[in-house]
Amino acid sequence: MLVPFGIQAGAGIDSTVKTLIAGTVMAALVLTGAWLGLAEARRVPARVTIAGTEVGGRSTPEAHALVHRAAAQITRRPILLRHGRVVVRTSGLSLGASPAIDEAVAQAERSRGAAGRVRARFRLSETVAVPLRFRLDRRRLAALLRRVERRIAQPALGARVRLSGPELIVVPPRPGRTLDRATLAAELETLPNDIRVPLRTVRPRIRASAAIAARRQTLALIARRPILVHGRSRVLLRARDLRRALRFEPRASRLAVRLDPRSLAGVLRPVFSRYERPARNASFRVAGSSVELQAAQFGRRLDLEATARGLVQSKGQRVAVRFRSAAPARTTAEARAMRIRELISEFTTYYPCCPPRVTNIQRAAAILDGKIIPAGARFSLNEALGERTRERGFVEAPMILAGRLVDAVGGGVSQVATTFYNAAFFAGLELIAHTPHQFYISRYPMGREATVSWGGPELVFRNDWPAAILVKVEAGATSISVRFYSARLGRRVRTETGAPYSMRPAETRTVVNRSLPRGSRVTVQEGGIAGFSVDYTRRVYRGEKLIRNEHFHVEYDPEDTIVEVGPPSVKPKPDGDGPPAPTGTRADRPATR
Repeated sequence: MLVPFGIQAGAGIDSTVKTLIAGTVMAALVLTGAWLGLAEARRVPARVTIAGTEVGGRSTPEAHALVHRAAAQITRRPILLRHGRVVVRTSGLSLGASPAIDEAVAQAERSRGAAGRVRARFRLSETVAVPLRFRLDRRRLAALLRRVERRIAQPALGARVRLSGPELIVVPPRPGRTLDRATLAAELETLPNDIRVPLRTVRPRIRASAAIAARRQTLALIARRPILVHGRSRVLLRARDLRRALRFEPRASRLAVRLDPRSLAGVLRPVFSRYERPARNASFRVAGSSVELQAAQFGRRLDLEATARGLVQSKGQRVAVRFRSAAPARTTAEARAMRIRELISEFTTYYPCCPPRVTNIQRAAAILDGKIIPAGARFSLNEALGERTRERGFVEAPMILAGRLVDAVGGGVSQVATTFYNAAFFAGLELIAHTPHQFYISRYPMGREATVSWGGPELVFRNDWPAAILVKVEAGATSISVRFYSARLGRRVRTETGAPYSMRPAETRTVVNRSLPRGSRVTVQEGGIAGFSVDYTRRVYRGEKLIRNEHFHVEYDPEDTIVEVGPPSVKPKPDGDGPPAPTGTRADRPATR
């Protein structure tokens, strides 16, 4: 039989009503929470701080403004970095700090979910503290870290062996400390007021056991009383010699025992240097107009480093002295590649025997003889010869200065310059700089000559041929010859010198010398040689090809006769009875220079 629904459910009406009421209340609460959550979503959640500043319940622009003001104060306040008594001061301004406000506000807005926002609204949850981080200038931060590290870092000291008289003492290791840069840099990103400097312990590499082993090895070496031998020579090393040479060198985790070669040299060289043989460079021997190559020879030198190592490594008493091969500075192959084979040019100039200038010419020749000008190299006579001084063997001799002959250290070297210039001229080399003499000097080719002086003028040319040049200089009592040896390579030189023109006669010049007696007259320079102009040419060929066509123009000043006179004699003054001097004459004019 069917029973009406209402009558059937009547027995459970109380539980149904309760369920409906509870659902209604829950729905109301959900709707209320949703409404509150929607309202809170437009603001920073309640009970949230950024860098200690309350921003909860604020809109995003308001939170930005509050945090910006707080950041400005934080960057100005001092930051103290401490370690014991060491205090290093800095600030956000010093570190170029820039606040990351956008990131902090965004983190604050995400700090609570919808339910958390409602609970925070009714103060049912704890306050959330969001840190404010700062971006620091990398270079300034690195400079601060270096400054802190210098103040507090302490290097680790490995165990070592110390000599104390005849005793060998093991010194135990000591750990060190260094700055934990990564941790400190992370802490500084929030610009705290006070930081305890984070450190890392540095372990020493050399432990006590390594030092003990080195000491044991050293004692065995000294007790062995080593004898160094070579041929019939021998040297017994005394304990004090070994202790003086002892060195202990950290290598990875061990302490290596070594002997200083320089300390052993004073003991070994007096006995074993007789077995050394110097290396001989490849050289050139001139035989007439040809050149012979002299082969290089390797030498032998005492190898103190290898001998010292052998002393430490050997277990026996007798230790062989080591030698090593000594290479020449110029090998035979290098000398052969220079292609120096034959005479390519020479020039000779002459002079009267034996005045001081000849001493300077001969000294210069000794310095320049045997020099090699590499292919493509620039040659400066001043650089090759060096400054002319008494300490280097030069003496005073006449030279031309401002139109007069004066004595100077190195006078006469210009004759070397003229001879070199002509040798380079006829070798067909590139002429870079040269200066003729102020006067014509009859012992030199007209126009085709050069002078030098320390500081200028210069004589410079370039070996622009693919072969080196050997320079041979010979200066005798009455002449100097310069010869260039190389490979001719088909080069030829042709030259022509024109007749002198634009003649300018010499004069006699009178110069007052107040150091001379009054009324005296002395000829200090016998001149008389006229000045003139002259031209000459040079054509340089390689085979049949003309590679250089040059024209040179030289103007010589006349060489005047110079007479020095003393100051004029003083005329006696007239007596008082005499007539007065006429007005306006030289007698009443002031003296002038």
